[in-house]
Amino acid sequence: MPTTKTLTVRLPLDLYQASSEVAKRRRISLNALVQEGLHAVMRAEDYARLYEAFGQLGEDAEQSDVEFAIPAQWEVVRRGDA
Repeated sequence: MPTTKTLTVRLPLDLYQASSEVAKRRRISLNALVQEGLHAVMRAEDYARLYEAFGQLGEDAEQSDVEFAIPAQWEVVRRGDA
């Protein structure tokens, strides 16, 4: 089973040229630049979902009580495991 998948992408010429220049300056392939960009988008999506989940948690004060976890968190911080 292949660990990669080939994808054809159509770009406006100006975006292709600008992207190629960025890749050259960074001494990476255009493929690597595209992968970095897609990873950045995925991280942003993950952060957005996490932010939304915390927002929903904060809407219900009874369900968002985290006082019980403070001693365990403090122990981790004191041991330097954080």
